Amino acid sequence: MSKLTKKLVMTGSLASVVLLSGCSNMVTDHGLDYQSARSSEVELKLPAGRHDVSDKMIIPNEDRVATLQATGEFETPRAPKLYESMTHVPMVIGQYDVTLKIPASIAQSKKLMTDYFSSFSGEAVVFQSKTETELVSEPLQFESQSGLGKLWSSVTRLKPTQYQLTVNFEPTRTQTITKIQLVAIDSEGVKKAVDLTLDEASASQMVDAWSHISRELTVETALLSNQGREPVRESRIWTNREGKLALFLGRNADPESVDSFIRDSSGLHITSEEPKELALVPQDKLARVGDIIDFKVPLGALAKDEEVILFKVRRRNLDDVEWTERSYPYQLIRQREGYFLTVDASATDHPALTSYRILSLLAK
Repeated sequence: MSKLTKKLVMTGSLASVVLLSGCSNMVTDHGLDYQSARSSEVELKLPAGRHDVSDKMIIPNEDRVATLQATGEFETPRAPKLYESMTHVPMVIGQYDVTLKIPASIAQSKKLMTDYFSSFSGEAVVFQSKTETELVSEPLQFESQSGLGKLWSSVTRLKPTQYQLTVNFEPTRTQTITKIQLVAIDSEGVKKAVDLTLDEASASQMVDAWSHISRELTVETALLSNQGREPVRESRIWTNREGKLALFLGRNADPESVDSFIRDSSGLHITSEEPKELALVPQDKLARVGDIIDFKVPLGALAKDEEVILFKVRRRNLDDVEWTERSYPYQLIRQREGYFLTVDASATDHPALTSYRILSLLAK
């Protein structure tokens, strides 16, 4: 770069600095005026016919929207649990055994039994004795315990009742007749055959096993590898993900036809029209709060479990009433597959067993 060029660059830079410094001194800087500014005292006058300004959300067609009256705590709407079909597995609950007619081979029937009852033990092997036609299980505990319950059992060494199952299989050409027998084992190791007519908790457990087997068979038939096999018959009793049962009525049904269907069914009566309720006994034989009943006291083992009547009392609740003396609300619901009849047995100690008993009468 020549000396002349360097002089010109230096002269231009110096001139720029002088010019900028001069402008900053000549022009007033108003950047900090806001610190000393004051509000105007002039009141704005709005024109006539004005509307008052309000901070309000505008809802289109607000006058057509119904006023919401809160009735309690808000509950998030949930989709209903749809009912799903099950394979028809006839079941007979006897006094000391349960008989299932499983439309499958003996090998598959054994697998279904093993898979279900293994969930109660948590062990890979739940049956200690296996033969071609019989399975004998390890002691199982159907009743789940909380943390405090387990601690109490470990301290007192009083464990809940355990059960030992004996499952016998009799294969035929189209099905496997499966018979289940239960033996209760108390905390002292004493064994006693379970009377399913008295032990409703065990009977309800057998209903749950029946529901599991029926669902699993339905899943098996839906597999592509089993499409070519002989189709199985569907049960009229369906179930949902919560284990509730319903009776499938078909694609056409209405409340009047459902009422006629119940009246024509053997052993069932409609005891109330509003709300809809049914029972196994006529309305005049239903147990009700306020009924006069006998107050009985057991005499003990020496009197062979006989009872003596002390006096009459008025029934305060239905806690000790037999399931056959209650009435149950029923409802007709609809989903894509058709119409279903549901029976609300939640007031009983074992809703699954009670609903199965009632729906089995309707499914005959």
